[in-house]
Amino acid sequence: MIGIVIVSHSHALAVAAQDLASQMVPDNKPEMAVAAGLGDGTIGTDAATIALAIGEVDSPDGVLILLDLGSAVLSAELAIEFLADDLASRVKISSAPLIEGLMQAVVTASTGASLGEVDQEAHRGLAAKTAHLDDGDQPAVPLQVNKHAKAPTAAHRVVWRTTVRNPHGIHVRPAAAIVTSLRGLDADVTLSNASADKGSAPADSLSSIAGLEVAYGQILEARILGPDADAARDVLAGLAAHDFGEDLTPKPARPSEAGGAAHAHAASASVRAFGEIPAAAERRAVIAPVTKVGMRPPVGEYHPLPPKDELARFNEAVSDVDEFLSGIISEGAVIPGILEAQQMMLADRELQHGVVGRITAGFSAVDAVDDQLTDLARSFDKFSDAYLRERGQDLRSLRRMLLLALLGRPLEQETPDAPRIWVLEELDAATAMRLDPRICVGVITVAGGLSGHGMLAAQARGIPVLSGCQDADQISDGQLVAFDPVTREFWAHPDDALAAELDRRNEQRTNAAERAQLRAHEPAVTSGGQVIKVEANIGAMDDAEAAAKQGADGSGVVRTENIFAKDYNAPSVDTQTDVFVRIGQTVGGVITIRTWDPAGDKPLAFMPNQPEDNPALGVRGVRMMRKAPQFFRDQIRAALLASRQVKLQILIPMVSEPEEMVWAREQIESIRSELGVDPVPVGVMVEVPAAALRAAEFAELADFVSIGTNDLSQYVQAADRTNSAVRELARQNSPAVLELIRITAEALPGMRIAVCGDLASDPEVTAALIERGVTELSVRPGMVAEIKQAVRAV
Repeated sequence: MIGIVIVSHSHALAVAAQDLASQMVPDNKPEMAVAAGLGDGTIGTDAATIALAIGEVDSPDGVLILLDLGSAVLSAELAIEFLADDLASRVKISSAPLIEGLMQAVVTASTGASLGEVDQEAHRGLAAKTAHLDDGDQPAVPLQVNKHAKAPTAAHRVVWRTTVRNPHGIHVRPAAAIVTSLRGLDADVTLSNASADKGSAPADSLSSIAGLEVAYGQILEARILGPDADAARDVLAGLAAHDFGEDLTPKPARPSEAGGAAHAHAASASVRAFGEIPAAAERRAVIAPVTKVGMRPPVGEYHPLPPKDELARFNEAVSDVDEFLSGIISEGAVIPGILEAQQMMLADRELQHGVVGRITAGFSAVDAVDDQLTDLARSFDKFSDAYLRERGQDLRSLRRMLLLALLGRPLEQETPDAPRIWVLEELDAATAMRLDPRICVGVITVAGGLSGHGMLAAQARGIPVLSGCQDADQISDGQLVAFDPVTREFWAHPDDALAAELDRRNEQRTNAAERAQLRAHEPAVTSGGQVIKVEANIGAMDDAEAAAKQGADGSGVVRTENIFAKDYNAPSVDTQTDVFVRIGQTVGGVITIRTWDPAGDKPLAFMPNQPEDNPALGVRGVRMMRKAPQFFRDQIRAALLASRQVKLQILIPMVSEPEEMVWAREQIESIRSELGVDPVPVGVMVEVPAAALRAAEFAELADFVSIGTNDLSQYVQAADRTNSAVRELARQNSPAVLELIRITAEALPGMRIAVCGDLASDPEVTAALIERGVTELSVRPGMVAEIKQAVRAV
């Protein structure tokens, strides 16, 4: 059966005509595709769109193009010029009228008629109208339709809405689920972000859907037109009921599988084929020649051909990249879903339409790929959500692979014959998942943050990484360089003296780690006799187990939003109580329950938070709890119930005003009195500069202080720590941050002062923190023993 392409200047007209024609033949109708309007919604026709539509309905029996106005003929003829010869030979442009001709063509094609016969019948579409109007004595010739045909009705329209429950909203993988599930349905589906009044996006374009930035709690709206509108609505409803393919099911029996540990589990699962990773391997300073890999390939030697051949080259490159990604996936050792999403991006309608459109305009395939994917990646870079911004890296990865395929170069990274430092523009997932620590002794990226998929895999392999090092862009392939991932120093021309210094650092770190392990379970006491508690930051049960092995004196912060990050429904009081008890029993010592602190980079699906332009400065921590007090009260109840079995204290985050602590303590005391349990210490988290500067005002409101340097540093320096361009400004050991720590401790004499941000995990600043009045350090679980050893050296 032939295929039919409907070309019109108006997209709405073409869709309505397709719907009308479909009702003439309820069953066994030919494949139809619409190529109408321009990408921005304006009137016009586009040769690239027509060429893609021809490919969609291609049949060995041929393809018939029906169109409206004269200029559409030029676009259709240009589209055919860019097709492969065998496909172009079976495409026919009909001069039949669009509406009447389409009705007749669909009916005739459904009988299995040839391309010529269908075109001939399409030309007779005006016969009845002409006979009736031009000669009133002549009876009209009725249109011959199937005996089962229904009378034409108005185009069926459906509007569907859902509130998105996915913590990261409709990002790439949920968008891929939408595109895949709607394929094959005879319906025109347009999506929009109803909450932000943003849209519209065709439901067959993955990048356009992701570009709507539909966040958790926002409304995804679909407007559906066509014979299968109801079926499309049901498909979307089914996807929404299952959270668009993402598993948000709570797993309270094993907290390590929830929240922030999810990526770590996936990453570690992808590493096992390489064997055991040495402890603290990712903290080694490295000196070695570089191999520049993963950069945008030079295209100067590419020789473009006529547009028809360039289009064929592009299609072949797409096939090569898809096959390459499938090969990696089939090997198994990958983080689930990431490369599949890249395959969906590769097949994305907007991506392919953009490339084909540029080729038909006269650009070479490499220029078309470079321009289109660069533009798409930049659009992702502008997203307000940090998680979505990192997905621009996946598009740049596709750009690199497509360019390599077009240039006829291997997609697999060429492995050097000796250990090298790999320098990349960004570390993409496809590359990172194949890193061999025996050959890749370190990674330097010119751009990119620490939350990309590639970074997760590299760090899990124990490979030292220096990200966002713009100086590395200027070095030559084979050049000897050095970097220290701990101090984030980079040397473009290391000498023998530096090599000796880095050897000394590595030996010192190795020896320190070994000595620390021998005394891991001993108290941390300075040479002057001061006991410093070294505790662990915990975001999963695995962290608790690691902390216990490292000799932690307790937990300085239990990040509850990480533990329950994947839950759609709020965990019950009993569930939270059970988790807190098991963490306390595993770690030993006092554990610190930090109350809910959802944010843009760690959303909770069950919290009523709304998307914000700058979530770091928005409604989070105690601010959120005052808007949703029942979540706060349930968590406090769980913590107090757990205090009957384990030692714990409660920490209130994101406090700016003393009045916020007054409110929190009133809630805690109310529940404590109701339960009849003993009081527990309640602390204030100092991560807002205002709280540090007014620390004395919290003297009667807090039993202890915990300084969160992760946020404090970026607030003090006015530098987003997720932005590689200013990340160095947000360094946690800046004099301003250290001064605020001193001010806080000095204002609260006799009070326990803890530091729970990443700064506490840096043994180079342990002495500085203790000198400024810090009495407790809460660190990454794997650093407990080393920080204890650093304390002993003070």
